Amino acid sequence: MKGLSHHVVKEFCALCDWAYHANQIHRHLFDNNPHADKLRRTDYGCALAQLSSVTVEYAALQIAKLHDKAVVAGNVTLSIDYVMTYGGWEDAAKSLLVPIRAKLDSFAEKLRHARNKALSHNDLAAIVSGGVLGTFEENEDLEYFQNLEKFADVVSREVTGEGFTYSAEIVMTASGLVRIVNTLAASLDA
Repeated sequence: MKGLSHHVVKEFCALCDWAYHANQIHRHLFDNNPHADKLRRTDYGCALAQLSSVTVEYAALQIAKLHDKAVVAGNVTLSIDYVMTYGGWEDAAKSLLVPIRAKLDSFAEKLRHARNKALSHNDLAAIVSGGVLGTFEENEDLEYFQNLEKFADVVSREVTGEGFTYSAEIVMTASGLVRIVNTLAASLDA
């Protein structure tokens, strides 16, 4: 017997999808945009730098929230830990989920300090020191989201009988945003 309802699993998968969307918007606008460097050198550079900070921090926060403990300060959270703790997993499913979770947690650990000191709280010591609070290797986030998709797929298949993939909606959203930014870049060339 599964410990999670169809509704809870659908909501968990929606949170995974949302974290992916947040990450992809940043990547498409800034990391993968061939016009990003040119745009940074324009009058819009400061505004775009702020937008870049907002999108990267928001994406990191969405990842970090997926890695909250199942219960925080007496409140139940819908997180990977909740799914694992209360999923009622049979051995076959658990043997698939545990190693994927380990990979996911390893990546999220790199963001934990930033989440605790800057993204969720304005930690005075962290602000005054001004140091870097969380980093990861280039494209390591892509691997994280591949693993998150696998994790959510196993969870969804086991509970609902349906697979999980990230929604294609993000491609249209990110493409539209990139078109706007690149139209701006093209107008600077004119």
